Amino acid sequence: MEPLTIVSSRTPAGPLLEVAGDLDHSNAHQLRTAAVGTVVSAGLMLVMDLGELGFCDSSGITALIAVRNHVVAAGAGLILVAVPETLRRLLHLTGLDQIFELRDSHRLPSY
Repeated sequence: MEPLTIVSSRTPAGPLLEVAGDLDHSNAHQLRTAAVGTVVSAGLMLVMDLGELGFCDSSGITALIAVRNHVVAAGAGLILVAVPETLRRLLHLTGLDQIFELRDSHRLPSY
C-alpha cells in the first residue's frame, strides 16, 4: 500500500492538486481536506492530476464526489487529468464519467 500524497500548485486555469499513492477509506479525508483548503474562485477550475494514483476504493470515489460538490458550490469547475485506466473504467461503469470532466493531460484551454 502506497501512502497518499497531495501536492498543491497553480495552473493558468486555477489550482492544481497532484494526487499520488492509494486513495482509500483510511485517507480519503485527506483529499477532502486538501480540496476544501484550496481556494477555488468562481469561474476557475480545480485541476486534479491522478496520474500517480495507484488505487482508489469506494471511499476514494466518494471523496472525489465530495470535492466536486465543494467546487461546484463555489461556482468553479473540476477537471480530472491523467485518470488511471482502472479508475476511468469504474467512473464509466457507474456513470460518474458524466459528471466529471476527464482529460488526458494538463494542457487546458484558456478560461
